[in-house]
Amino acid sequence: MGPDDGAGGGSTPASGRGPSVTLGPADRSQPAGRVLALILEGFLVDGRVHEPGVLADEDPEELHDLRVAIRRTRSLLRVARDVLPEPERTRLRDELRWLADLTSPVRDLDVLAEDLGGLLDRVQPPLRTGADGLQASFRRERALAVERLRVGIGSDRHAELFRLWHLTARVHVLGERVPPSALRPAGEVAQRAILDSERRLRRAGRLAGRSDDLEHWHDLRKALKQFRYVLGALAPLHPPGAFDSVRAELPELQDVLGRLQDHHVQAELVGRLGVAAGGDAALLAGAIADRLHRDAARAHRRCARAWRHLERSDLRARLRAEFDAID
Repeated sequence: MGPDDGAGGGSTPASGRGPSVTLGPADRSQPAGRVLALILEGFLVDGRVHEPGVLADEDPEELHDLRVAIRRTRSLLRVARDVLPEPERTRLRDELRWLADLTSPVRDLDVLAEDLGGLLDRVQPPLRTGADGLQASFRRERALAVERLRVGIGSDRHAELFRLWHLTARVHVLGERVPPSALRPAGEVAQRAILDSERRLRRAGRLAGRSDDLEHWHDLRKALKQFRYVLGALAPLHPPGAFDSVRAELPELQDVLGRLQDHHVQAELVGRLGVAAGGDAALLAGAIADRLHRDAARAHRRCARAWRHLERSDLRARLRAEFDAID
């Protein structure tokens, strides 16, 4: 799968692909409203370029990349309070959540498809007689999920979402309703956004570290992704290589959190597919789900260790050192 976070440091396009607008450290003095809108426009182009591939349903990575563009945009919008205009910012975040939710069933099934062969191999051979029934149930479920996604992408709501996305990306700092921070230097706003995202990550991690509640670990996963996306989006405003050492600390925790989430989602999904198929497929699904729950327990312990390692790395002090070096 492709990387989830955005471009690295130095002069680079406002998105990994997208418009020819290039941002660099010299743009730190530009108005934040203009700079964040340009980044938002890049994410818009990224999202649109993958939609034909999603509709064709020939390469699962097209859907993955669309979801990355959505998550990057929602992360940027979260830290753009007082920079981009309200209520457009809030409404766009809400509508992008709708689109993300619409894509989730297909993506969950695609991830399960990648793992299903290995899961079947771990089950005792007598139970594998239900494999054909389980896979037939999988194909039916995925066909329905793809059809719902296509209907959603063809809907008036989807068209309005992209109109709103385009409008918000074009406002910049013009008009009568200039948000309070829109005219502040982009470098100053970027520093605040990065530190705020790190603070949210730290709070989520400390809560999860004291808890066995899966929701707390899911919240940590979301906070970690947001931190990575915000760093990726705003790194071009800083010298080449800025935040590289910080970003290098993050993949281990994200990987184990992703596996924890996958195990729980797949256990629920396989169980539901088995119930729908019935008979031997249901017995097979129960055996797979049991193994997935045990895998989740092991992944949970790995998540706790990875979080403790990341917490000891003191990201905030390292970020402060990066900012001090720039100043």
